[in-house]
Amino acid sequence: MTTGRVCVVGSINVDTTYRVPVLPGHGETILATGRSSSPGGKGANQAVAAATLGSQVRFIGAVGSDDNAGTGLGALTERGIDTTGVRQLEETPTGTAIVVVAADGENLIIVDPAANDHVDAAWVGEAIGDCSQEIVLAQLEVPIEGLLAAAEAGPSRLVLNPAPARAATELAELLAHVDVLVPNRAELGQLAGRPTPTTLAEVSECAAALDFAGSLVVTLGRDGAVIIEPGGQVVEQVPAPTIEAADTSGAGDAFCGVLAHELARDASDLAGAVRRAVALASTSTRYPGAQVPATFGVEQSA
Repeated sequence: MTTGRVCVVGSINVDTTYRVPVLPGHGETILATGRSSSPGGKGANQAVAAATLGSQVRFIGAVGSDDNAGTGLGALTERGIDTTGVRQLEETPTGTAIVVVAADGENLIIVDPAANDHVDAAWVGEAIGDCSQEIVLAQLEVPIEGLLAAAEAGPSRLVLNPAPARAATELAELLAHVDVLVPNRAELGQLAGRPTPTTLAEVSECAAALDFAGSLVVTLGRDGAVIIEPGGQVVEQVPAPTIEAADTSGAGDAFCGVLAHELARDASDLAGAVRRAVALASTSTRYPGAQVPATFGVEQSA
């Protein structure tokens, strides 16, 4: 098996998850059926997925000097991820998130970035070094200026998961560097300045309105994912297997981690990377928490 190299520039959080019968409505108070704490952060979740599948992964980010820092960093080092690019701040706490998960696996998430807001251009520029042989994987839980520094360092490919969602006008400079853009439906709609697309035709229309020149992979939850070329033309739709989900909160991150891992092995096979990402992200919903277990991908190893 070819081992690829992935550099993740992103967030490290500790999640507090509340399990509820259904997601609360506006102004509604409901009782939780359970609570747990676990490592998270989009960047960390994606790095763990790629490393668990066998990629050589290094991480650029930031934590505080609190107990949560040990939890977040420990989850990375346990999977063999190089954390020398993670800065530790004395007076800023580690990022945290509140995750609410319903019985059907659907979720809502609130994030306090805290230390993640300090993954700035100066730090990324200092930490990234030579990334010309690496897939750089990024998200939007850290400052855009830091991601621009990573883009300008000349990665083999830059993969961006534009979450939390932003308008394309805020990301114009960064998007010019992005090789593979991986939004979900809602993020694609916000990027394009349109309502969340619900049909494949609407997804294609949003993609065309976005006017993005790179490869676009839109994740569709239970409907899998679709690859769209510039102009909105659908290249391939990849259906998802039917899975009884326990927790969908980390599925998108698992998808991005798998995609980066596969592209690091063979950057020319985007369709194959998307197919495996859909399959494995679907299986990740069987497990609670945002980070995949150490057995992730074993039953579908390639």
